[in-house]
Amino acid sequence: MKAELSAVRLLATSAAVAALVSCGGGGGSSSSGGGAPAVPSAPLVLTSANAQNVAGDATLAAIGASSNGGGLFLAADTRSSSVLPKTHVLSRLLMQEIDRLNVQSPPIVVAVAQQFTCPFGGTRTQDATGTSATLTFSNCSEVQGESISGSIVISNITQTATGFNASVSVNLTFSATVFPAESFTGSFTISFSTVGTVTTIALSGAEILTHAGTNFERLSSFTLVSSSDSGTSATTDTVTLTYASTEIGGSVTITTILPFQTTSGRAFPHTGTILIVGASGGKIRVTVLGDETLPAPQVRIELDADGDGTFETTLDRNWSDLTA
Repeated sequence: MKAELSAVRLLATSAAVAALVSCGGGGGSSSSGGGAPAVPSAPLVLTSANAQNVAGDATLAAIGASSNGGGLFLAADTRSSSVLPKTHVLSRLLMQEIDRLNVQSPPIVVAVAQQFTCPFGGTRTQDATGTSATLTFSNCSEVQGESISGSIVISNITQTATGFNASVSVNLTFSATVFPAESFTGSFTISFSTVGTVTTIALSGAEILTHAGTNFERLSSFTLVSSSDSGTSATTDTVTLTYASTEIGGSVTITTILPFQTTSGRAFPHTGTILIVGASGGKIRVTVLGDETLPAPQVRIELDADGDGTFETTLDRNWSDLTA
């Protein structure tokens, strides 16, 4: 069920993790011999039968990917007491660790590996030298009921006039009570800058692989940019990526037409439009009409199955329809 698969994508710093995604569409491939199935790479044929499921999976992956690095994620942002929009979980985890390392003033030097006990159990080990650092987590729980294991390697840290750039490699597993663990691996670059009240985080890379429950996902050729304005408490996200999963049974490309905008404390954006392209030029346009607190309909799905430029099918839905 998608509700299980994506539950680990949303951080609630004070309480439980919310389930976000619903049952999948498209028909996925299954594993054989107990091994992980290959994520299907062929462009998916878009039809009226799979439009809602593909739109839901791709949209939620894009929202989860933007500034999270890829649809991925559970993490504790100990700097905030509010529910963190799922668009910012991985990047917030990275920024939390970068803050701890103080990498904005390189070089960073730790003479010996330092191990810290996490607030609710497990450990976090920091081994840093020069402009690189390796962070290792062993069932580290900074939020009760949630934990992280694996490693983050941050390297080639360089300062800029307004922030820094770095290379990041991750091999992480996030766990939450009740929900299946989600793991992901990948490498990407991160850039961080603050100008006035606006902080921008950009992630870009070739591929991130994720696994949660029975679903395997690949986000490739991605550029994910998130800007947060402390003056307005609003966040703007722009995404470009190719998304594939065993659940939808193929791959689609996702580009931003109108950036997502999310109000602080909301789980979903209140505006934004993305274009999803599948096989033979078939297209789905997803337009956000409101966040989860606003009147129905909150999401509009338009299908151009034959790719002729005319959207012949329109589905008006709510976020709950995409996550149920």
